[in-house]
Amino acid sequence: MLAARPGAAGKPVRPARLLCKLALLTALGNFGGACASANEPALALTGLISDYIDSWRAFYPSQAFAYGDVDSAVVFEDFADSRLSDWLALNAATADSLDAILTGPTGSADTALHTDALVLRSQVADELASWAEDAPLTQQPQWYAEQVSQALTHLLVRDQLSSKARSEALIARLQGVERLCQLGIASLESGNAMRTRRALRILSSSQQFYDHGLRDLVADWPAAPQEQSVDDAIDSTLRAMGELQKHLENAILPLAKEQAAIGKEAYAAKLHRRTSGLYTPESLLAAAGQELRSVRALMYQQASRWARSHTDAATRFRLLELTDDERLEAAITAMEDDRQSNSADFLASFTQLTFAAERFVQEHQIATVPKPTTLLVALSPAHFSGAAVGGVYPSGPFDTQANTLFYVPSISDEAPQAAKDGFYRSFNTHFNTMILSHEMFPGHYLQYKVAVSEAPTLRSLFSNGSYVEGWGSFVEELMLDAGWSDNAPLTRLAHLRKRLENATRAYVSVQVNIASWGEEQVLRFAREEGLLAPQFAINLWQRVVNSPLQITDYFTGFRAFKDLHSDYLADAKELPTYIWVDAVLRAGPLPMTLLEPEINRLTTP
Repeated sequence: MLAARPGAAGKPVRPARLLCKLALLTALGNFGGACASANEPALALTGLISDYIDSWRAFYPSQAFAYGDVDSAVVFEDFADSRLSDWLALNAATADSLDAILTGPTGSADTALHTDALVLRSQVADELASWAEDAPLTQQPQWYAEQVSQALTHLLVRDQLSSKARSEALIARLQGVERLCQLGIASLESGNAMRTRRALRILSSSQQFYDHGLRDLVADWPAAPQEQSVDDAIDSTLRAMGELQKHLENAILPLAKEQAAIGKEAYAAKLHRRTSGLYTPESLLAAAGQELRSVRALMYQQASRWARSHTDAATRFRLLELTDDERLEAAITAMEDDRQSNSADFLASFTQLTFAAERFVQEHQIATVPKPTTLLVALSPAHFSGAAVGGVYPSGPFDTQANTLFYVPSISDEAPQAAKDGFYRSFNTHFNTMILSHEMFPGHYLQYKVAVSEAPTLRSLFSNGSYVEGWGSFVEELMLDAGWSDNAPLTRLAHLRKRLENATRAYVSVQVNIASWGEEQVLRFAREEGLLAPQFAINLWQRVVNSPLQITDYFTGFRAFKDLHSDYLADAKELPTYIWVDAVLRAGPLPMTLLEPEINRLTTP
């Protein structure tokens, strides 16, 4: 058993106990027949899943705390060689045992448990592959920067801890960030130039927050039991962050390669794992290309619908006389002109839309909405690496009643006017109205809220990206079809533009990694074929470089949900929408290849 070193940040991952259980489980998987109780494999598998989750919590305490595990608040990640080696050995042994169980005579006795075993098998495959292929400790500067950027997120906004415990956790986490920076200085050997520059920007933003905003936020917190004061911990952490910055600037960036692609073989392998074998790069490129063409045609229809909606006959005639492309451009301009212009009005609009969407979902019986609503809506903090696009930070299965954090995209009111215009044109009123269904109801807030309460824990912890983003994208259309925002032409057009963007993301992701497209080609395609809004065009290159697989989830998941819903409608015999929606959400964020049997199980009387 691995004991935690004195002063080490992490709890022990306890591989010995789990490895023993893995051996037992493998034996049970091969034993089978009349000699073994039918319950033994199920009990052993249940125990294996529980023990793996415990080990995962110990190895990734920040993620565990984000999902509601209060005990993990005072712990920070420790990626020392011995801990990482034990963690990888545990995952490899888990994979072997699961393979034996899943292919054995008792591997599918319990349908739901069999699904959970497949989820865990996918998780350990991803875990082993990401550490081996990405080599974050030695080759990924942005990985360190992201860890630093998110280290205090939930501690500063959640209220599960007492004031004294928060102070203790703050110092422990600051000390953990300091050790992480020191690990980066000692371990980082190389990095991609674009990702390294991004890491430097994130670190700079985090330093500014730690030095100013953080001190103000915690000025009245009580003293912690540690000998080090909060101010001293902040100072020490800032020095370590500064040293890491210097290391990146002096040792990594001068030798870093500018290449954006991760390589054809690596990309194909990652795509295969991420989509459970549903897509190759070639098939994804073809599907995304077809989507681009079909959605453009739908956008022409909505632009014509918008033109015909004008009550002024002269304006209506003038718009209808335009070509399809000219009329679409005019409609997009009108959509972008309807917008806020400052952060206070922007946040107020998002807040009002959030609860209007909740009422709409309830009144139109689109889904069952659990009560109470546990949600905090706020502007995305400037020091976050994703401040410009915001994000949803859900409650987790360890504390199902904790608030979901909905960080609305933000830009400083002191930013240059041109930057603010581009931001608010992108996040215009019609886009925001449409995207609320994606982010909140019945999208991310509701899917996480139901999953952490109804689905097995591991499905929320190891959620599938195509399910998560595919569901958000699918319900944009589901809500509009039900009459959200009166299905206004420009709001529907905002959805189609987003759908076009999702196909564009998938298309350029493949082209960058298979055909070596560069930034100029990506941005030209995004503007001319993808019709991306200004803010999203600016962000696309960074996203395709930094998240080449994640940006495909929106498209692949949307297509899968469209197919599942069409199949359901064909067989549903006019059952209410909420029956299918509730089943999707109660199943949890599964890989799309596993979802349909679970939906069928949950909708069968």
